[in-house]
Amino acid sequence: MSEKAFLDTWKKHGSPNELYGNENSYSFLKDLHENTGGLFIVDHFSLYNYDNIFNIEHHGDYIHFIWKDFEKDPPPRGFEETIMEVYNAHYIFSLCNIQKTIFFDLNGHIYVLVMPIIAEIKEVKKYLGIDKLDSNKVRVDENLEKLFTTIRYIKDNKIHECILHSLPFFSFLLQPKEKERDAGFSQIILMYATLDYVNDRLQKVKSKIKFVAQYDFDEIRASGNIIRTILESLVKYYSIYHGYSLPEDHYGNNLLGKLKKNLKNDDLMVQYLKQEMINLANEFSHDTGKVCNKMDLIKLSDFAAELLDAIQDRMKLNDDIEDNNNIDKEN
Repeated sequence: MSEKAFLDTWKKHGSPNELYGNENSYSFLKDLHENTGGLFIVDHFSLYNYDNIFNIEHHGDYIHFIWKDFEKDPPPRGFEETIMEVYNAHYIFSLCNIQKTIFFDLNGHIYVLVMPIIAEIKEVKKYLGIDKLDSNKVRVDENLEKLFTTIRYIKDNKIHECILHSLPFFSFLLQPKEKERDAGFSQIILMYATLDYVNDRLQKVKSKIKFVAQYDFDEIRASGNIIRTILESLVKYYSIYHGYSLPEDHYGNNLLGKLKKNLKNDDLMVQYLKQEMINLANEFSHDTGKVCNKMDLIKLSDFAAELLDAIQDRMKLNDDIEDNNNIDKEN
């Protein structure tokens, strides 16, 4: 339960800033589980949280964070019906294919943040072995605004509840029980980590632009295309964070033009999503027969930086308002 257990495990793995992929992340997570006995907090962006982890397993392309397994860890005799009334499932677990894991050290309190890779419901059903089940035995509830999807299914006469983290943003974190912060604070950390990740991607491209030759049109177009994908990712995250359902069901089909139309007219970000810049971003991604020059590339990168600043300010304003509301309630 201690902060020291997190610190010791982190130091054992070389005190990394980040780990990439399932293999490296699982190696750390497995040690963390062993060193803590699973007595740590898992805070999801959705504020649906676990107070411990029964086990962490790695199978194929996915890692399972198992909260409840009443088959291997049954309730005390006589409490079986009560447990089912409370949880209504025999197994409850989070599932994700990890893109990267990062570490945030706040005065010795280590937060372990997890970013998944995009996952399609169809492929997850196949992985879970439920793609052939009757529809009355599988229920899928997508809650993209909270960065997760719930898959409840009956298999081998047991009820499973799978919390699928399938969007490429920091979706949940692990922290020690000792001096734990509340779930709202965890949500803020996840939000800022995602925006920092966007900023890091943008800064890498901007640094590269300085060395791109004026007539190296392929490199110019490639850099512009990267900025467009960063912009799309940023606006998707902003939309989800502020409660907009994405206009298209398939994550990859939500392009800048559709995302702008999906925002309310009085949303502060509408004024920043200028159609001129959306058109320019698209020029870098499609063979229109036109030549993309370096000045346009610089203009697009400056626009992306301006939009990121505006979104960060908007989200910080929301956090300040929530903090003030909490203070008023306490008073």
